Amino acid sequence: MEEIDLFKALDAVPHPLVIVTAGDPENSSKRGGMTAAWFSRVSWNPPLVAVLMASSRYTYQLIKEYKAFAINVVAKKHEKIAIEIFGTLSGKHIDKFAKAGIQPVRAQVVTAPIIPESFIALECKLHVEFPTGDHIVVIGEVVKAYRGTDEHPLIWYKGKCCKIMP
Repeated sequence: MEEIDLFKALDAVPHPLVIVTAGDPENSSKRGGMTAAWFSRVSWNPPLVAVLMASSRYTYQLIKEYKAFAINVVAKKHEKIAIEIFGTLSGKHIDKFAKAGIQPVRAQVVTAPIIPESFIALECKLHVEFPTGDHIVVIGEVVKAYRGTDEHPLIWYKGKCCKIMP
C-alpha cells in the first residue's frame, strides 16, 4: 500500500450531495437552505440521518428554531443551484429559493420547505445535535419521504459534482 496525504484520501471518498432546508416554507425571511456533502444514514430503527454543518450557518439556526429540517437529494437538474446558490450564498440576507427560481412546498409532518423536484426528499424531526471538531452533527429522525424525479442523484467526488451511473 502507498501512503498518501490524509486530506487527499478524505477528498477521494464520494459523498451524497444534498440541500438541507429549514424554516417556514411560506415566509421568505424565515426559510433557508444549504448544500452539504457530509450526509449519512445512521440508524434503521428509528430511521435516523446525520448531516454536518458549521454552527454559523443560517440553516443551522433555523433547524434549532423549528426543531426540523428536510434533506433534498440533488439531481442533475439542480446541480447549478446546489453549487452557485445554496452552496455559496448566505441565506441571512437573501431568499435562496427565490434566487434559484424554486417554489418550495410545505413538508407534511414537520415545518420545513421541500424542494419538489429533488431526487429524494426526507422530512426530519431534530433528534439530537452535538459538536465535533469544526462542525455540528445534526441527527434527524426521518418521518416522511418523497421522490421528486427519476433522474439519478449526484455525488460530491474530488471537489466536484458527479453523476451516478447505475
